[in-house]
Amino acid sequence: MKIIDEIILYENPDPLLVSKQGIFPGIVKLQDNSLLALFTIGQAFDSADQRTFVSKSFDDGRSWSKPKPLHNHKYKNKEESESLKPLLLQNNKLLAIGYAFVRPDSLTPIVNPNTFEILPLNNKISISNDNGESWSMPKNFNINETPLEISGPCIQLKSGRILGAAPPFHLKESDHSGWIIYSDDEGENWSKLSEFYKSKEGHISTWECRLCETNSKIIVIFWAYDNKNKKNLSNHVVISDDNGKTFNTVIDTKIRGQASNVMFYKDDIVFTIHCHRENPTGLILRKVDVRDNKFSILDEINLFSKDGLSSDDTNISKQFGSLKFGQPSILLLNNNELLICFWCIHDNQHIVKTYIVNI
Repeated sequence: MKIIDEIILYENPDPLLVSKQGIFPGIVKLQDNSLLALFTIGQAFDSADQRTFVSKSFDDGRSWSKPKPLHNHKYKNKEESESLKPLLLQNNKLLAIGYAFVRPDSLTPIVNPNTFEILPLNNKISISNDNGESWSMPKNFNINETPLEISGPCIQLKSGRILGAAPPFHLKESDHSGWIIYSDDEGENWSKLSEFYKSKEGHISTWECRLCETNSKIIVIFWAYDNKNKKNLSNHVVISDDNGKTFNTVIDTKIRGQASNVMFYKDDIVFTIHCHRENPTGLILRKVDVRDNKFSILDEINLFSKDGLSSDDTNISKQFGSLKFGQPSILLLNNNELLICFWCIHDNQHIVKTYIVNI
C-alpha cells in the first residue's frame, strides 16, 4: 500500500479573521459516482455553534466544493451543537444521522470537569431527496429514552434494514455497553436490536463504534476504554452471523488504537484504520483477514505520524479534551484506491484531511 495523493478537504479560508474549525467528517459515494462529505464547523472544538456542512467532489476526491450548511435551521429553545454522518439508501435517498448536545450557553463545557456529567444529548436525523442539495431540518429521535453516541455512519443491509452501532453516552465508571440499533422504515422509527458488547462489570466503554456488512457477517470495531482503571485498551472487534441479533466472543485485536473504522473489501478481507494516540502515535491503515472469527493483519501503512499527536490519558474527560486527530473513515473509490478521511490539527487549526491510497 502507498499514498498517491494528499488533499485538504476543508480548512478555514480566513484564519486571521475568524475561527472556523472543521471536524468529524463522513463521506459517501452517490449513484452518479460523485462524493458527498458531511462535517462539522464551529468556532472551537467543543463550541456551542457547531453545525453540519456539506461539500461535494466530482473527481474522486481530488477537489471539493465550498462547504455549505446542511440546513439553515435554528433550534427553538437552546443552542445545539451537532454532528451528523451520511448514509445513502438503496433508493438513493440520503440520511444524515448523529447527535447534538443541548447547550445552556456558549461557555458551559460538554463535560463537567469535576463531576464528569455530560450535557443533555438529542439523537438527530435529516433527510435529502435530491442528492444532498437540500436537507430537512434535523429532528430528534429517541431509543429507550437513552442518549447514544452515534458518532459514525449507519449502514443499510442488503435486506433494507438500517443498522447503527453506538454506546449510551455517559462517563460513569460502570453501566457501559455497546448497542445495535435499527430502523425498518428508512429512519422514521428506531429500536434497540441487541448489545454487541458488555463487560462483566460494565466498566468498559465502546467509544467511536463503526460497523460494516460483509458477504455474510456484521463486523463492529470500537475504542475500548476501561473506566474503572482509567486506561485505554486495545481496539476490540465483534462479529455477528445473524445480521446483528447476536455476536460472537469479542476479539482483542492487540492494536493499541482508539478511534477506528472498518470497511468490507471482498471475501474475508476488510480494511481497518486506527488512531494511535499513545506513543508510538499515528494513523495506521491495515488490511485484515477476518475468516473464522480471527483478526489476522496482512498489510499495514502509517499514513499520518508526527511529534505531539498523543493525548492526555489521565482520564477520559481529559482525553476527549486533548484530541489532535480522529474519526478516520475508509471509502473504496475503485478496485485499487481507497479514500481515507479524518480531522486533525494543522497550523493550530482543525482541518479535514484526506489521503488517497493505492492498495
